[in-house]
Amino acid sequence: MSRTKKLKPIPSFQSEKEEAQFWDTHDSTEYIDWDKAVTLKPHPSLPSPRCPHHARQVLYSRWRTVLIADGFATLNRIRELYCPRGDYTRLAPESAKLVKQAELALKRVQPKPAKLAA
Repeated sequence: MSRTKKLKPIPSFQSEKEEAQFWDTHDSTEYIDWDKAVTLKPHPSLPSPRCPHHARQVLYSRWRTVLIADGFATLNRIRELYCPRGDYTRLAPESAKLVKQAELALKRVQPKPAKLAA
């Protein structure tokens, strides 16, 4: 029969600095039952995209403006994935889909170039 240890209540803190100082000087096992800790993992359908040139390097996100249809239109805040090492960029899947849809729509409404008289 296992005895459960009575845990001390975690105090409230006024700042992160105060909390950091507290945990630097106190044992967390007196306040937290680590035997009941849960390990969280990312959802398997949301893999972290990796750089094809550096297999262990995760791609970061940034937002940018993209010109489409030969500069006829601009899409703002399009997510781009990039390698922090600086040698690889690509549009995020949802952004690539949006750009493709916008380009197809613009092809339907874009004026046809006039034929040049010879």
